[in-house]
Amino acid sequence: MTHATPIATPAAPSHKVVGTVPGHARVVLYTSSCDSKIALSALTVLSDFAFRQGWTVVQEVYDLAPLDVPRYRRTGWRTVEQILTNGEDTGLVAPAEQEIAWHPGDRTALRVWLLGLPAFAAYPHAGRHGNTRLHSDFNGLTDTTPSPICAPVDRHWARSYTLRPESLRQVRTDAYTRLTLLNWTGNNAAAVEVLARLAKNAVVHAAPVDGTSAHIDVRLAVTEKDELLIDVGDPSPEFPDCAAAIRGEKGSGLWDVRRLGADVSWILSENGRGKTVRAHLLPGEVPA
Repeated sequence: MTHATPIATPAAPSHKVVGTVPGHARVVLYTSSCDSKIALSALTVLSDFAFRQGWTVVQEVYDLAPLDVPRYRRTGWRTVEQILTNGEDTGLVAPAEQEIAWHPGDRTALRVWLLGLPAFAAYPHAGRHGNTRLHSDFNGLTDTTPSPICAPVDRHWARSYTLRPESLRQVRTDAYTRLTLLNWTGNNAAAVEVLARLAKNAVVHAAPVDGTSAHIDVRLAVTEKDELLIDVGDPSPEFPDCAAAIRGEKGSGLWDVRRLGADVSWILSENGRGKTVRAHLLPGEVPA
């Protein structure tokens, strides 16, 4: 989409810029999120930022993908690459480099590529960008709030399990082994308990009502700052009592997770047919 060139005074350079900004910059906006509403909201913020710089926004592109999906696998990002390579636009605006290149080595490659075109990139949220999470309020309505800022993922492990009580023992066993192999420096026993409670919640509350076979997807990820991310994906898109459950008003599962030192968030899957519940743990802050 094309916008008229605004007349505006450039804002103070509090954002991060890679490359040299030309006098009359034409930019493409880009963001990536697992939720289309969040992506569109981010593009609105980026458009306002570009306006304040006096730049012309020529196109807006987004991907529906987790941030750790490599950029070469994102359809939207490949469109951005073509736009910049062909010289249609002179610059790129994205919330932060991590939105495009999650791993440090890839961020270096991204900068080299931009400078070689040449093209510039501006990141208005550099240094304070984080994921977003969905939570349920007292009325069961869904809203968006910022989740804890996580560093890029350094190493991870994932596996699917049949969504049934018999799988919970295997989830525990695998988690103990994998946390050791991932060399996380936090309290592994507490982390396993967190995962066990999330997995049990999925078994109890997310199983298809018609009795058909289903799976849960478990992922353990350690970030560059040694944070631990525990993700449990299930086939139910609903979580109407999330806030109440975290407060301990709807059973003890998520309340126990919080008492073990984890921050809890959840997000819908890309197709809207399931969700992922995430526990975020910091080393040294989980009680024994």
